[in-house]
Order: sequence, then structure tokens, then C-alpha cells
Amino acid sequence: MTRRGAVLLLAPLPLVGLGAAFSPLLVLGLALEGLGVVAIIVDYSRAPGRSRLRVVRSHDDVLAAGRANLIQLQVSVDGGPLGAVIRDEYPPVMAASATLLRARLPASVAYALTPPARGTWRFGGTVVRVAGPWRLAERQTRLPTEAEVRVDPDLSAVRVYEALSRRGQLAELGVRALRRAGEGTEFERVRDAVPDDPLRSINWRATARTGRLMATELIPERAQPVIVCLDHGRLMGVGAGALTKLDHAITAALLLVHVALRSGDRAGLLSFDDHVTSLVRPRPGRAQLRVVLDAMAPLRAGETEADYGAALGQLSTWQRRRALLAIFTDVLDPDQGAELVRQCARLRRRHLPLVVTVRDPGLDDVSRQPPVDPAATYARAVAGRLLREREDTLRVLRRSGVETIDADARTLSPRLVNRYLELKRRAVL
Repeated sequence: MTRRGAVLLLAPLPLVGLGAAFSPLLVLGLALEGLGVVAIIVDYSRAPGRSRLRVVRSHDDVLAAGRANLIQLQVSVDGGPLGAVIRDEYPPVMAASATLLRARLPASVAYALTPPARGTWRFGGTVVRVAGPWRLAERQTRLPTEAEVRVDPDLSAVRVYEALSRRGQLAELGVRALRRAGEGTEFERVRDAVPDDPLRSINWRATARTGRLMATELIPERAQPVIVCLDHGRLMGVGAGALTKLDHAITAALLLVHVALRSGDRAGLLSFDDHVTSLVRPRPGRAQLRVVLDAMAPLRAGETEADYGAALGQLSTWQRRRALLAIFTDVLDPDQGAELVRQCARLRRRHLPLVVTVRDPGLDDVSRQPPVDPAATYARAVAGRLLREREDTLRVLRRSGVETIDADARTLSPRLVNRYLELKRRAVL
């Protein structure tokens, strides 16, 4: 029943009350009350039901974790325009920008959903409450729009990188360009020299042959293996903002894979917790990004510690050629950190390990909070100890000659890409 219908039923009540003193008013009041009930019933029966309503839900085939995704509902009705309230039964674990959507049918309405994690989730139906033509009553109908939706890591950084790269505006993403004249070890072409060319790039034979000053242009070597070593053990399940450290690591790793493939390198994947869970051998080509993404899709943070010895030892048996090993992990545990240092020192004999860790902003905040009570003092002490042990492990890694990146989720991706491009420019692979 609408507010107008409630007013229609309440209006005759004063006459019914006065009917105690004057019986004709009682009869009139009851008659009007009966007419109001009949009018509401008629209006309810004329409101559109399941047979006259249609709802189509549309969204991307794959939603992105940790990011607002647009969900559109196209609601149509047989008959004239009618006011309605629409409620979509989205997966309850997701945060929605709106729960009730008001519109005048037919209409197209939209809201945003933010999935908290990767996986497959299920939409329920769509509930539409429509008022009758007299706006005295409302009919609520649940329409069957059930569907499953897949949630993958957020690839918006890959799309932004592509768009900015085409426009030559990668600096907006915090990424420095790869190519610099005279840098690299792989020959690309002989061209006319320009004033900024270093002397070592002058091609004297071509200069003598053409009579013009010519330079050899080198670029960073291509077809080099870049392997993402992804730890999805217990520590990677800790939250770092809206998502877990594992989800942030996957997002950054996919951007690294995309940039590596775009640069002509070969990308692969090794995921592990207390054992190796998936293996994608390094291959070139844009299609390799989808292969790596599909291999990452089922990964979840486990309940066991990562076994670096088993995982990185197995990698050494099949990856003989020197490769960049981007090891995404966490180092809060001192014993586990010591094992990581030992394995990276061993890997450095043949490969170039790069340890990538995701900082937890919550832990940083707790370590800086004022000790206002015993609980806050204890939490600050624990957080400070964990951060010191983490920094000690990273310091030992750096002293051992191992490349490291320790960044929050906001700056992780650009810092990782910049480090990869810097290593390419320095030709350390």
C-alpha cells in the first residue's frame, strides 16, 4: 500500500468515530471505508506483475576485484509509465553503491559493485515494486535474473598502461620510458647520428661508407625470461587495505607480465605455498598474459607457511637460462625471512632475484599511534617489532646483492615496472 492508499483508508475514520453519536455518519463512514478497500484492491490488481515486467542485467563478463564495477538494469513494462522501486539481489559479500533504485518505468538504472576478492559469485533475482495506476497500492514481484559472475584481478592498470603508452604519456602512471638512445646490448639499426649520441655509438665503418656521421642504435635485449614467483602462503592472506596482500601482488604481477611481453620478453609463473601449486613456463606473445591470468585465478592464501626451498629449488631444475625472478612474498616471520635470504643468495649464482613485498598500511598506522592505554601501547610495540624484523630481512637481502621492492598497494605497480625497465636498461639480465 502506498501513502496515498493509507490516507484513503484513514480519511473516513472521523466519520466512523462520530457515528457513535449520529448513526447515519457511521453508515457513511463504513461505506467510504469499504469503497477505499475496493479501490486499493482494484489498483493492486491493475499494477503490473511478472507477466508484464522484464528485467535485463548487464555488466562486464568478468568483474574486477577491489574496484567499482558498473551494473546496469534495463527494466521494461507493458503499459504506460509507472513509478517503481528496484532491488537487485547482488552477491552479499560485495559492497554496493545503492541498495534501492527508484525509477519511472520503463527505465535503465545502474549501481556499482566492489567485489572484495577473486572467485565465482552468484547474483540472485531482481525485485521490482510497482505502484498501480491510481498509486493506491504496490505490487512486488521477484523476477528470475539469477546468474554467475567471475571476479578476476583488476586489469585496469594494464589498460591504462596501454592507453598512456600509445599516447607517450607513461609518466602520468609514474613509469619511465624503456628506450633511451645508446642503451642496451641488442642491435636495432644504423641511423644518422644526432648531437646527443655518445661517442661510443658512432659507427665508423658506416660513416666512411656513406660520407655522413652514422650511429648504431642499441636497445635492451629481448626474449629474456621473466618469471613471477608467487607465494600464496599464510602471510599473503593478510589484508592490506581493501584487498589481501595476495590480491595486490597478483595485480602488480599481471602488469609486470604485460609490460615484459610487450617489451619482447618471455613471461612465466611459479606459484607456491608449502609446495608448488602451478607452473607456467616462460613464453613470448600477448596470449601468454591470459595463460598466466588463468593460472592465477584459483590461487587463494593457504594456512601453511611458504616453503622457499622446495619451490625455488624446483625452479632451478628446469630454468637453466638466466632469468629475472620476481618473488612476491612477505617477510614478517624471522625464520622464514632467513630461509628466503639463503635461497636468494643461491639463486644469484645464475639468476637475478627481485623480492617484492606489499606493505600493510594498517600495520604502519598502529606503529605510529599514540600509547593512550595499555592495549594501544602493546599493539604499537608488536607492530614496531614486526616492522623492524621485516626491514632487517630486507636489509640483509640488499646487502647480499638481491634487488628488493617494499611498497604499499598504491605505488607497488609503477615501482615494479620501473625497476624492471631499469634492469633492462642496465642489461644486468
